[in-house]
Amino acid sequence: EPLRVFATGGCHVDPNIRHLEGAEAFDTANILVDFEGGVVASIDVCRKAVYGYDQRAELLGTEGMMQSENLFPTTVRKATADWFGHADKPHDFFMNRYAVAYETETAAFARAITDGAQVPVDGWDGVRSLRLPPAPGERGPPGGRGGIDEITP
Repeated sequence: EPLRVFATGGCHVDPNIRHLEGAEAFDTANILVDFEGGVVASIDVCRKAVYGYDQRAELLGTEGMMQSENLFPTTVRKATADWFGHADKPHDFFMNRYAVAYETETAAFARAITDGAQVPVDGWDGVRSLRLPPAPGERGPPGGRGGIDEITP
């Protein structure tokens, strides 16, 4: 379970959004989440990546590493004297990026309704997420830092 969150952000890429309220005016943010047992998660986000929508995850541990890469429309790669990489940009629409997740979620919901199976995520997961400190620019302690017990929905 998360214990503490520190979040900070700003408008560094798109000056056209500076007039928006709260966190909507941020195009770049960094988040640190302290978990029980000393694990720390680091999240870096930016609304703009010139090469397409970028969403990756990485887990580092004392016995190895695990990565989740961007999803691309094809597996085609391009290689030249100056560059090697995917020929396509990553999927840029959430329905394309998360199609399998939506199918899996819908199937789990159907099993819960028809067979009484447990759902992988329940209402308590939603309640716990609301107890986390808010995004930069939203209500919360000065500097965006606070313990889970200090901030309630």
